[in-house]
Amino acid sequence: MAKEYKKAVIYCRVSSEKQVKEGNGLDSQEHRCREYAVSLGLEVESVFRDEGISGGLFDRPAMKLLIEYLDDNWQNKYVVIFDDLKRFARDVEVHIKIKSELKVREAQLKCLNYNFDNSAEGEFVETIFAAQNELERKQNKRQVCQKMKARIERGYWCFCPPTGYEYIKDDNHGKLLTPIRKITDILSQGITDFAEDRLVGQVDLMRFFTSKNLHIILGKKKIHFEFTKRILTELIYAGFIEYSEWGVPRRSGHHKAIISKKIYEKVQVKLLKPERKPRESDNIEFPLRRIVNCAVCGKKMTGSSNRSKNPNKYYPHYTCNNKECSASPKNITKSKVEKEYFEMLQNIKVEKEIIEMAAVIVPRLWQQKINDMEVNKTATEKEIKDIEKQIEQFIDLIPSTRSESVKTRVETKIDALDQQVIELKRGLKNKKEPCLNEAISLTKRFLGTPAVTWKKSDREKKMMVHNMIFEENPEYSANNGFGTPKLTLPFYIKHYVMGQVNTLVEVAGVAPASKW
Repeated sequence: MAKEYKKAVIYCRVSSEKQVKEGNGLDSQEHRCREYAVSLGLEVESVFRDEGISGGLFDRPAMKLLIEYLDDNWQNKYVVIFDDLKRFARDVEVHIKIKSELKVREAQLKCLNYNFDNSAEGEFVETIFAAQNELERKQNKRQVCQKMKARIERGYWCFCPPTGYEYIKDDNHGKLLTPIRKITDILSQGITDFAEDRLVGQVDLMRFFTSKNLHIILGKKKIHFEFTKRILTELIYAGFIEYSEWGVPRRSGHHKAIISKKIYEKVQVKLLKPERKPRESDNIEFPLRRIVNCAVCGKKMTGSSNRSKNPNKYYPHYTCNNKECSASPKNITKSKVEKEYFEMLQNIKVEKEIIEMAAVIVPRLWQQKINDMEVNKTATEKEIKDIEKQIEQFIDLIPSTRSESVKTRVETKIDALDQQVIELKRGLKNKKEPCLNEAISLTKRFLGTPAVTWKKSDREKKMMVHNMIFEENPEYSANNGFGTPKLTLPFYIKHYVMGQVNTLVEVAGVAPASKW
């Protein structure tokens, strides 16, 4: 050993998180390297440990820190000690590249089970060893992938769990995806509301998650638009898994779903329509942005504010941003558009006769719904009794069972059935019969005076009212105002019914008209 090399640094690496958490691989590597350094008379200044990092990668956190350490202490000569060539690298190209980086910094390499030789023959043998390590790594990877593919084909997810799930060890299934209730309850409600259009767009879903403090539960600063898109497209939530990269088509998983297949498919159909990312201006003074179309080109109108000569004064307006549109003027004062929109709503309401007819029909439908709820309640109570009977039978088995493993499995089964009973009872407790009179009163107020409801609502509710009234976005031009809108069924049902009646009226001809 040359006199100038008196200091050493140690490099340790393991490739899996399991080795980090359960094994002593890093500690044992460091211990052997320290003893080797003492035998060489070297002073160990620092230890660099890569935890759960593949040997096929060049970009490793601890290795980068080691190289930076050598750069910061360039005035000293260091020996880099590692336990095995496999810890150094398991890829020929990576091996050569790391060795070159250390050689440029005049570092000497020392391995406990290999002597470096700079001769042509020595470098050849070293390359052979590096290639052998690379072959072992790729063979191990192939074996792991084959096992994972087989497990996925049997209906088990093997990769990182999606948001709201965690892996729990199960006696029958091994590591099984299990919902984290405080998270999946929020996700399930949000996805369902989005599918049923109670939340109109992904922006509304993002705000819903924020209102439920999901970002705080997940340890995030805020909920992003990309997060909501990933949640809406996650197949695992519907109880299925697939992995096209390995040729595994969609199949039912053994994990518990948080939404139904029908809800998932509704969401995917809704997502086929492109949706823009949220803008800050969505939160402020333009409630008609993108829900009113230009009467000339049919494109959605947007809103913005122009600054006047007075730097503290702005002029808000709605505009058509389509460059090919021939509408003139394109910029229309915000107050003008919203005033005419409100006037249009004042002329839209459900006729009194239709509301009165609904007041007669709804109680009948309501009573049918109540009857269905009673039937479901009776069925649930029976299911609870059946499960409790099963629990008693399992309890009776325990004293007569000698095998500890069988006892454990029976106890686990009892716990699962207990949890099932708790969830069924919670469902019965949360099902409260709504007030019919209150519901009818609210419906009458909305159907009779939608303009008033719109004016008193915040932006999110304004959007909901708009979507309930209009089947398509109304069209607007500066010169002619709003055209005849296409309304949803409740607001034109009388005209539809009258039209059907008119087609049945006998037309007067040569003969005298009948009394009908």
